[in-house]
Formats: sequence, C-alpha cells, structure tokens
Amino acid sequence: MLSRGCECVTILFAPTLFSLLLFILVMTDPYLCSLSQCIIDDIKLPDGTFRKDVLSGGGVYATYGMRLWFSPPESLRIAYSFHAGYDFPINILEKLLSLNISLTQIWHSNLPSIRGLATFTSADQRIFVYQTPPIGTVPADLPSSYLNSKIFHFICSPSWASQHITEILKLRDKQLPPPIFVWEPVPNSTIKENLQSCVEAMKMVNVLSPNHEEAAALLGLISGEDEEVDRFLSEEMLMYMADKFLSYQIGPQGNGCVIIRASYKGCLVATKEKKEIIPAYWTISRDGIKNPHVIDVTGAGNAFCGGFMAGLLRSNNDVFEAALYGSVSASFTVEQLGAPRLEFDQNGNEIWNSGESPYERLHKLKQRVKEKIKERLKVKLKERIQGKLKNKDTNHHQNGIETGEMDKDNNIGKDSSDIISDGRDLIDENFRDRMSPAD
Repeated sequence: MLSRGCECVTILFAPTLFSLLLFILVMTDPYLCSLSQCIIDDIKLPDGTFRKDVLSGGGVYATYGMRLWFSPPESLRIAYSFHAGYDFPINILEKLLSLNISLTQIWHSNLPSIRGLATFTSADQRIFVYQTPPIGTVPADLPSSYLNSKIFHFICSPSWASQHITEILKLRDKQLPPPIFVWEPVPNSTIKENLQSCVEAMKMVNVLSPNHEEAAALLGLISGEDEEVDRFLSEEMLMYMADKFLSYQIGPQGNGCVIIRASYKGCLVATKEKKEIIPAYWTISRDGIKNPHVIDVTGAGNAFCGGFMAGLLRSNNDVFEAALYGSVSASFTVEQLGAPRLEFDQNGNEIWNSGESPYERLHKLKQRVKEKIKERLKVKLKERIQGKLKNKDTNHHQNGIETGEMDKDNNIGKDSSDIISDGRDLIDENFRDRMSPAD
C-alpha cells in the first residue's frame, strides 16, 4: 500500500442546495460509512474487447449497496471518503456526485488514481491486478462528522481492522454510543496462518463477513490452490464453518455474528442463538443454467455488506432481516459491469438499472422466504404427526387394545387437537423473530 504524499488536499463536495438545507434542518451525523477503496478498472472481456474507466472498488460497491435504500435528503446520511489522483476521470466523479451522499475526495496532485485491470478468462473467472499502487483510507482521513457514523464498513487484513477500530473509537465523539463494525477480511489475508490474528480482530468487530472460499481458507480447510471450492457452498459445510467462527469471541461482548456469503446460494447468517440461510435474489435455474440477469458478480459481496448495514438501521438491528436488504443490494450489482445505474424519470423519481425498485425486490424476497418456511413447516408437521400416530399404534398393540369404531370416533377430536397444537408450535418455532411485525 502506497504511503501518502504531502501534496494532497481534502475536498468536501456540497450536495444540492435543497438537500443541504433539509439535511441541516433535520439531520446531523451520517449513519453509514465505508473506509474501502475507489478503483478505476479497465476490463478485458473473454472475447478480447476492453471496457475502460469503469467505476469499481469495494468501498464504491458497499456505498452503492447502502445508497439503494436511502433517497435524498436522507442519502446524505451515507458518508464516503476516497483517494483520487491527478488523472481521476471527471465522468466518474460526476457519477459519484449524482448519488447525493456525503462525499469527500482526498486529491493527490503528485500521484495517479488507484487503477486496476480485471481480466475475464471466462464469464465466471476474473483475474485482478493493480495497475497503480493502492492508497488505503484510514480514520484520520475522515471528516469529524464521518467519524460519528453509526455503522462502519472496511475490507482489510486483521491488523488493519484492529487499527481502524482503535482509531475510530479514539477520534469520534466519546458521548456517542459505540458504533457497529462490519468487517470483510481482504482475500489475500484469509490464510490459516492468519487465523489467530483474525480471532483477535473478531473480538473488536460486530459482524465478520467472509465469503465461503475465504472462510474455508482461513479455517485451513482448503489444502491447495486448485481444490474444488463449491463443496463449501453446501448447507452442512456453511454451518460447520459458522460454528467454528462462533466458537471464538465475535464482538466486544461476544454477541456478534458471522455472515458467510455463499455466491448464488445466498448467505448463512449465524449467531450463538440461531442460524439462517438467506437466499440470493438471483439464483441459478433449476437445471443449473446461469441466471441471465447475472452479468458480473464483481462487488456483489461488498454491495451485500452495504445493503446489510442499511438493513440494520431499517430493521432495528435484526441481522437476519438485514441480510435480506443485503441480498437485494447484491442483485442490482450483478446485473452489469461496474456499479448499478441510477437514473431519474420525468418526475424526478429514482430508477435503478431501469427496473423495479429495491423495496419491490425486498417484498418479493420476503415472500420467497415465507414460502420456504411454509414448506419446511409442512414437512416437519407431517413428520411429527406420523411419529405420534406410530407411537399410538405401538402403545395400542403393547397394551392389547383392539380399537372399535366408537373408540376411533372418541379419539378423532383429541388427535385433531394434537395436530392443531403441533402446527401452532411449529409456526412459533419457525416464524417468531424471523420477520418484522409489518410482515
């Protein structure tokens, strides 16, 4: 990571006058802030064609994942600070400004912008290399109001995660409650040799979110570079890895959670109390064919984390419901190369990717989750009824009772009551705490 040169200046961009006045009147510090990078990508596609100057970077995707859920003027509660060199493209700056968020550019007159080359060897395989030295954002780069955010996101090594948290707590307003920290371990740090340093960092963060491959590598479950990693997408392996992480302390009080992002399977959200598979919005078809809506999965995990952070605010810190917001944010990210497209209709209403709104997708995803829960309920209820009937038959035979028609009639009411009672118990077990009261 490149050290900072002395020839730099911090630029805070002003939002539209109307939004700024509303923000001053009704709002104060930001809600959400990402400390991760803004990268300008050149993309080489499998057919050899190039796309130049594509807005990218983990911080950018996370910020877009947040922004989907906050329209102006509330969008100003999203804070993002990024490094830009002397060659930063003006059209990309304009795209960031169009988000109408709290935006700060740290401009380096003597350094190039952070640039990368993403080479697609196939539709699903991508190789990324930096073309210029990266510059990491640190808490000292942030304006004082950004430091007072409620939730922070960063993608970094375990040591940097610990440093970021220590600095934020040192610099922010001491009268505010502690913030929530969402940490994505940077991929090149997820090796088994770093597990202990990761365990130490986990004590300081509230949410740990590796993907399935990173989780497996960190836990030492991957023995070689060419090992088939799809086996870690199974529910059994996801549960096993989550239990491993939960065996360590996550969060200052040990009440944090781990979210293992699992590609088209969605993610596993796990706390000490329960675990839940949250589906991806766009999944593969039943015959295994790639979903036509999925163009490029770059940044989907980062966008998920940004949407998850927004979901925490919208759901009163319910990590399971917040993950539904994350899945929807990821769905907008995979539909094109680069970040989602924000446009406006003739009445000034926001349109994302020329399609349905994030809240429409959230409603659909909640309905899908409910249907899956109902399916599980039916299976469990059937198993429980069959088990009770089998036990009754066994007891009758053991006691030498031959049940007549009158006995059967007398037992119908009791059996029906038992079935209804079992059904209610199962509904309580499966629905309680899984959906918001509004659902």
